[in-house]
Amino acid sequence: MQSTIHPDRVRYIKLGREGSWEDECLRAGTIRFGYGSASEVRFPLCQGGLWPELMASFINDGKDKGTSTRFANETRQFFEDQGSVLWITFIHEKLQWGFLKPKPAERHASGHGVFREVEGGWKSTDINGEVLTKDRLSGSLTKLAAYRGTSCNVDVGDYVVRRINGHKTPEVERAIAAFKEMTGAVLGMMKLLGPKDFETLIDLVFSTSGWRRLGQVGKAQKILDLDMMLPSTGERAFVQVKTRTNQAEFDEYVSQFAALDSYDRMFFVYHTGDARSDNERVTVIGPEKFAEMVVDAGLGTWLVQKVS
Repeated sequence: MQSTIHPDRVRYIKLGREGSWEDECLRAGTIRFGYGSASEVRFPLCQGGLWPELMASFINDGKDKGTSTRFANETRQFFEDQGSVLWITFIHEKLQWGFLKPKPAERHASGHGVFREVEGGWKSTDINGEVLTKDRLSGSLTKLAAYRGTSCNVDVGDYVVRRINGHKTPEVERAIAAFKEMTGAVLGMMKLLGPKDFETLIDLVFSTSGWRRLGQVGKAQKILDLDMMLPSTGERAFVQVKTRTNQAEFDEYVSQFAALDSYDRMFFVYHTGDARSDNERVTVIGPEKFAEMVVDAGLGTWLVQKVS
C-alpha cells in the first residue's frame, strides 16, 4: 500500500501534440515538455530562470503578449517544480499521476522538447490499488482530456487528491455500505431458493446483460441448464447451474464442455460449495459474485417475493 499524498497543487499536462509522447513517457516514467524549451536560445533561459527573457523570446516569434506570458508561465512551472506538484494526465483511458524528481530537466535525444523523470514512474491506481479508469471518475476531471493547451492547474485538485488517497465522499461511502448490505442479504436469500427458482433467477440476470435464452430452462441438454446467445456478437454459451457443487463435479462438466463444438463459452453458476478454473473459455460465478450481479440487475424485489 502506498502512502497518502499531500501536494502543494495539481497540474494537468498533455504529453505531446494529440498525445504523441504518451506511450514513451509512460514506458520511461518521464514527462516531456515542448514550447521549444530545448532550443539553443530557450534552454539556457529556462536553466537560468530568466523568465522575462523567455517571454520575450515568444514575442519575438510573433506570439501576442497574453500567449507569450502563458507559455512562459507553463514552462516555469515545469522547470521550477522540486517535487511538490502532483502532475496528472490521461493515457489509455486511465488517470496517470506522479511527482517529478528534483533533478533538472534535460534535452530530449530527439531534439524536440525536454524531459524530467517521474519519481517511481507513472501510477494509475489509488493508494489502495484501485485502478483509476475514466469511467469511474468525475466528469469535472475527465473533461481535462479535451484540454487543447500543454498544461494547466486543475480546478478540482482536492477531488483528485482525495480520489488518489482512496477517500470517497460521505454520499459514496453510504452508497457502498448500502450496496454491501444489500448484496449480503441477497446472498442469504439465494440459498433459500430451490433449484428451479435458482435457474430462473440466473436466466433473468443473464437476460438483463443482453444474453438471449435459446432453450427451455433445465430442458436443453443433459449437461446444460441454459442455452444462451449474445445477439450483438453471435457468441453462443451454455450455463450450468448448481445450488451445491464441488471441484470434482465442476471438472467433469468442463471435460464435457471441451467436447462440444457448438459453444464458445461455458458459465458455471452455483451458490454453495467451491469451484475454480483457469480455462479462459469457462467463467465460474460463485455466490458472492452472483449476488452482486443480482443487485446490479435490480432483481432484489423478485428475490424477496420468492423467499417470503
